[in-house]
Amino acid sequence: MVALNRATDGRWFARKGIPEDVREDYQRLYGHKREAHLKLPPDTPKHEAKARLGEWEAEVETRIATLRAQRNGEGQPLTRLNAIALAGRWYNWFVKQHADDPGPAKRWRQMGDYFIEVLRDEAPDSYEEDPSSDPHGDWEKEPEVREAVRPHVAEMARLATFLASEGKALNPTAYALFADAVSDSLLPAISVLEKRANGDYSRDPTPDTFPTFADGVARPSGVTCWDLFEAFVHATKPAPKTVARWRAVFLEMQREFAEVGANGITEDAARKWVHGLITQERQAITVREVWLSSSRRVFGWAREHKRVLQNPFKEVRVDVPRKVQTREDGRSFTDAEASTILKASLAIPKSATPTERTRRWVPWLCAYSGARPGEITQLRGVDVEDRKGLFVMKLTPDAGTIKTARPRTVPIHEHLVAQGFIEMVKQVGKGALFYNDKTPQRVSDDPLKPSRSRADTARAHLGEWVRGLGVIDPELSPNHAWRHTFKRIADEVGIPEKMNDAITGHTQATEGRKYGAPKPSAMAEALMKFPRYKLD
Repeated sequence: MVALNRATDGRWFARKGIPEDVREDYQRLYGHKREAHLKLPPDTPKHEAKARLGEWEAEVETRIATLRAQRNGEGQPLTRLNAIALAGRWYNWFVKQHADDPGPAKRWRQMGDYFIEVLRDEAPDSYEEDPSSDPHGDWEKEPEVREAVRPHVAEMARLATFLASEGKALNPTAYALFADAVSDSLLPAISVLEKRANGDYSRDPTPDTFPTFADGVARPSGVTCWDLFEAFVHATKPAPKTVARWRAVFLEMQREFAEVGANGITEDAARKWVHGLITQERQAITVREVWLSSSRRVFGWAREHKRVLQNPFKEVRVDVPRKVQTREDGRSFTDAEASTILKASLAIPKSATPTERTRRWVPWLCAYSGARPGEITQLRGVDVEDRKGLFVMKLTPDAGTIKTARPRTVPIHEHLVAQGFIEMVKQVGKGALFYNDKTPQRVSDDPLKPSRSRADTARAHLGEWVRGLGVIDPELSPNHAWRHTFKRIADEVGIPEKMNDAITGHTQATEGRKYGAPKPSAMAEALMKFPRYKLD
């Protein structure tokens, strides 16, 4: 029997061990490996806590039984339409489970608030930096967000218990389709139960919106799209950022072509799918440079290694309309925008915390180096050196991701030294300057789901802060625009292009320019031409 316990702060909790034979699958689907955990707020009445414990224990046991059935080949596939139809059955089941005795309205209100928080935690950087960029919340349906919230949906919606009541064991792809469909219906179901708890039993029109479920779906055979991506990652070991970005492509592709498998994708089907990805929220250039590029690359690799018969994406093309540029300064900051950001940075009186140091120094470092923002936010104290009076920063893959995978040494502009940057580095020490590295970061051991680095998080939060200052032009990147600004100013003051590229880490345009890379001392002499920013 699983015991219901109470913590010192009043919260209710329980634990249940996960059998070894299903631990890996349980962790993949529900986020826990060795134990499942139940946690309830301290104000939950004891009788309700006991009832919730019984529901939870039955749910965990049903999950375990379902996973064993799937492992034994008993899991059935679903079309996308059938997944939505099955979610309709779930909706009716879930509401009926609680409609007669919904309990306090606070329970459902808290559940809804929790689910909204879960979604918001997965919001992309672009949305955090500028929520108006996606007013309809379409990011919530992106594959990587779907995957992240799926364990929470399974927990709150009691999916395993429902599927057991239906006598269904779904294969992993079908389960993902079904869980995602339930995710779209979870808040409406919670809202109805909150109304019932408040005494409102008026007709609920939501069940009428679901299609009818139909059995009898042919099973796919052979290698799947996700199988190809997994094999590609293990074989070629691309950068973690590449994996994180491409996994969304193959999660969506896996769902789209679940019934035919990788070998069943025709060129026409591939073209139709790719072109259908272009929406108001997802521009054609994103589809071409990320979705199509990654699909073509992985299937090309798979074709070379005889894993598939053809590359259906090889001849697919995406036309990208010429973007109308409305900014006179292009992707560079205007003088007013640059001044707004740099003044706000200077206004931070102390830089005791990583967040304060990020806001105080990263914009200035980017402004005087043209470095990529992520290269700066991963900077460590040990990477800043005094070479006989010449202060430099080493941007190295040892600290995190470098786009070119090659280290470079960049001189530090004299204005940064005058502002006290070196003194700040000495105070912090050899560790990370712009994020907390005092506690170990939880690192994913799954190469197909790399952890987001703390430096990337710091960069995203900085962008959100810049947007909050009023630099909100959607054509402008709040952090990366410093790179364009530096290149423009360096060109205006006569810094040679080869030296400009060496400082910013751009690949040389010709083979000849790649010979004789400039030394830091020569770059420092060139950087002396770069004027101080005047904020008056």
